[in-house]
Amino acid sequence: MKSMNYVTPFVLCTPPCGSDKDCARCEIKPCADATRIHDAVRLIQAGARATLVCQLTDLPKKLVKRIYIMLQGHPSPRGQMPFTDAWYLENDLRMLHATLVWQLHNRIARKNRSEARIVLDVYAVYQCIVDKPQLDLTRAVFVLSLMAMDLWQQRHCQYCGNAFLAPADEKHDIACPGCRLYHRYRCYRCGNAFDAHAMGRPRTVCSHCMDSKVSNANSSKRGRR
Repeated sequence: MKSMNYVTPFVLCTPPCGSDKDCARCEIKPCADATRIHDAVRLIQAGARATLVCQLTDLPKKLVKRIYIMLQGHPSPRGQMPFTDAWYLENDLRMLHATLVWQLHNRIARKNRSEARIVLDVYAVYQCIVDKPQLDLTRAVFVLSLMAMDLWQQRHCQYCGNAFLAPADEKHDIACPGCRLYHRYRCYRCGNAFDAHAMGRPRTVCSHCMDSKVSNANSSKRGRR
C-alpha cells in the first residue's frame, strides 16, 4: 500500500484582514487569495492532485499546477478522479473507513468554514484515529461526494445499531461493515466462533446453535473480503 502523507489539523492564525474567521471568501481579495493559496499548499502536502485542489479552493488550474511543481518538484500526476463506488464496495474495511470519514465530517463541518479547511481537518483527524488509513485524501473526498449526490445513504445496523453508509440502491444491506467483519468467522445469533478448517472455506453453519451464517447475514456481500 502506498504511504500516505500525514497532515495536522488547521491552526487558526490571524489573517491579513484581521478577521477571526475563515477568510477563503473574504471581501478583501488579497486576504481571500492568500487563504486559498495556503489551503492549496496544505492539500498538496496531504497528497491531493491539482484537479482536486482546484475543486476545493477555486484557484486557477494554472496557478495550482505551478504551486504543485514548486512543492513536489514534478507535475501533478495525470488520471481521472474517482467516478464510481466499486473500489469501496470491494472491501468491508474500506466501507468501514468511509463511514468513519462521513461521521467525522458531520462533526467537524461548520457553516463558516471553507470546503478545503473542512476536508483538511476531517482527513487529519481520520489519520489520527486509525492505525492504517485505507483511504487517501482523494478517496476520502469522494465519499463526501457520493453522499452529496445521494448515491449513498446512511442506515442503521440491525445488529449493533450504529450508523453506516451503503449504496442507495441496495435496500437489503442491514449489517454494517464492522459487524460483517466481526461475524465473518462468528455466528450472528450466538456469537461463538465457527470451527476452524485446516483447508478450504470457513464454516457457514454454527456448531453451537446450528444456525446458518448466510441466512442470518442476508445483507452481507459474499464477494467482499
